[in-house]
Amino acid sequence: MADITVIGSGVSGLSCARSLQFAGYDVHIVTHELPQHTTSIAAGAAWSGSGLDRRSRAWAAVTLEHFQRQIEIAGSGVTLQRMREVYGHKVPDPWYRERLPFFQRLSKHELRPGLIDGYLMDVPMVAPPIYLEYLREQFQSADGRIETRGVASLDAVADEAAGLLVNCTGVGARDLAQDERVYPIRGQTLLLDAQGIRVGYMDNEAVDHIFPRADGVLIGGVKDAGNWNQALDPALSDDIIERCARIDRRLADAEVLRGFVGLRPGRDEVRLEAQRLANGATVIHNYGHGAVGYTLSWGCAQAVTALARDVLSS
Repeated sequence: MADITVIGSGVSGLSCARSLQFAGYDVHIVTHELPQHTTSIAAGAAWSGSGLDRRSRAWAAVTLEHFQRQIEIAGSGVTLQRMREVYGHKVPDPWYRERLPFFQRLSKHELRPGLIDGYLMDVPMVAPPIYLEYLREQFQSADGRIETRGVASLDAVADEAAGLLVNCTGVGARDLAQDERVYPIRGQTLLLDAQGIRVGYMDNEAVDHIFPRADGVLIGGVKDAGNWNQALDPALSDDIIERCARIDRRLADAEVLRGFVGLRPGRDEVRLEAQRLANGATVIHNYGHGAVGYTLSWGCAQAVTALARDVLSS
């Protein structure tokens, strides 16, 4: 019997599973969908520390250090990417400026009409199809087991597992944890074959993103709160291409390799805490990361591991 059962195999679930393995625990993953079919596969997955509160900043800082080490590992799917982050208003230097290998402010002539401020910086960029497979292989190579099946309730899993649970079910936590504060934020992205594009672009207010990655150039997108539709919208895909081609004309004729739709797990704040279930078992919740699941992934995983250590030693 595993020491710990992780529910969910997206970036949060896999990161927690690996962190727990590093701490010496026997870990079992139970998941409705394998990593390549989770919401995490649709993410742009640039490390992005903007707009975070104090607790999330601490988690993002841990993840930044982890990804900076992953850049050196061939096949991880993590690369160092030069990125423009732009705004329609003045912004101060970000809290993470000194943590990046390169950072400078954009001058006025480097900004598109209507924009006021922005940065040019080097940040980790993750290619989810590669990275999730890398994490899965690492997990299973360390004797981790993945079981694919539905999960009816936390109590049911606790009865079967007879150990500590970690709930990393994203937007599924609305039902599984009976948490009505969880809601979907629908996203849609396109992966293009546009090899000549070397510098990324991120306008979070307009949701205009151009992300050169190890697997192509991902463009997006949309943030549609409350929308559960997971079908690709061709009209929205055309709109995304048109919007991003205004930023870089080379995108207009680039081949579309794949389209993605994902339901980001929205919540007013991340839920990362331990809860005692009615049957006496304990679950550590780790969900509600919104659009920054990759950015918070390893910081949250380390926090989960510290909680697990406390629970299992008490």
